[in-house]
Amino acid sequence: MRERLEWLRGNQERSPEEIAELQFEKLREIVGHAYRTVPYYRRVMDERGLRELDSPADLRRLPLLSRDILINEQDRLVSDEADIATCQTNFSSGSTGRRAQFKQDLDFRMWMRAHQLRTYEWCGNWRLGDPFALLWGSEIFWSFKQVIDQVDNLLSNRREFNTFRLSRALVSKLLNELSTFRPTLVSTYANAMHLIAKEAERRGSRIPGLRAIQGTSEPLPPALRETMRRVFDCDVYDKYGMRETNIVSHEHPGGGQMLIQAENVFVEVLDDRGEPCADGEKGRVVVTTLNNRSMPLLRYETSDIAALLKRTGELPYPAMSTVAGRRQDLIRTPTGDHVDAYLFSYLFMRFPEIHWFQVVQTEVHALRIKVYAPHGLRQDTVRTLVERIHHHTGHPFRVEFETLDEMPESSTGKFRLCVSELGGTTEEPA
Repeated sequence: MRERLEWLRGNQERSPEEIAELQFEKLREIVGHAYRTVPYYRRVMDERGLRELDSPADLRRLPLLSRDILINEQDRLVSDEADIATCQTNFSSGSTGRRAQFKQDLDFRMWMRAHQLRTYEWCGNWRLGDPFALLWGSEIFWSFKQVIDQVDNLLSNRREFNTFRLSRALVSKLLNELSTFRPTLVSTYANAMHLIAKEAERRGSRIPGLRAIQGTSEPLPPALRETMRRVFDCDVYDKYGMRETNIVSHEHPGGGQMLIQAENVFVEVLDDRGEPCADGEKGRVVVTTLNNRSMPLLRYETSDIAALLKRTGELPYPAMSTVAGRRQDLIRTPTGDHVDAYLFSYLFMRFPEIHWFQVVQTEVHALRIKVYAPHGLRQDTVRTLVERIHHHTGHPFRVEFETLDEMPESSTGKFRLCVSELGGTTEEPA
């Protein structure tokens, strides 16, 4: 892992052209490996007369790997040369419906850890050995924990906190424990850390020594980011990834664009016709993994929406926008327009009594809004929100509010700000 981390650190001194060449060599190698050793890819590549890549554009001759294909072709997607002795079966979050499973070997997990550490170093100049806290709620993550992990955490000055059930008491306890531990960096679900920030604001306290917060696994809307930055007086960074691929992109050190982890993934952004989007044009994010030889995922369709960008920062990596959410998280108007979660975050988080919300759409003319407001939701706030929703969406939605006494539980520990149940796909709201 240290060797991999040192190599990743060294790559930061390369030119953008060198990084692009390095990425393509890894892409060409994994596609050739997939043809030689993975039955599913051998079949589809034979059908298309493709053996290897001459340029990144050749990758588009392969079909997209959908969640359904990943589920239905499980065995045929495993390499004949898979390192079965070290493979672990992991699972998707299930936030898009059916939960898929996939295999990841020790080599992939070592690269995953090295990439994680490099992104931590991009946050507030954190270095290995500095106090680090992970706030995580995934049942899958905690089911993999072993005694050796507890020893490793102790030796590496790392603490892990389970945010599976975000009750008011747990939020208060987490703030107490973080204040005692004094982490330099906290990597966390944005909603969990936002609730902790609201509790710290109520108390008039901070977390001593905290230099940076890294949001991960769910959107980091500007309103939540600003609350955390203001209350804890520290930098806040965004990270984008998923269990299937590990880290896809991370915010530039010091703030800025989301930088694609080119040694780990190859990213495409496609329009509705499956064609590449222009820089700055939002589309579907499609990811190819470069480090999982036991079960390579080529052109994996994530359902996330983002845009590729022209690089502007000092580091040599390709850039993309933040991910506002999944396609099925976009609220739809009767005219066919879509509204992403960031609009609702901007509207709702301006009211300090609201600590959490979720917008659920089950029919095109109506919205059901779950709100956690521990000290009550004022009627004038409700009226103002309805007026602003009507104004900004351009449609007089029928809006129903559901006030919660406690935070809801989530099987993954994270929460989607918007859940659309339109379009024939029934999601599983957190």
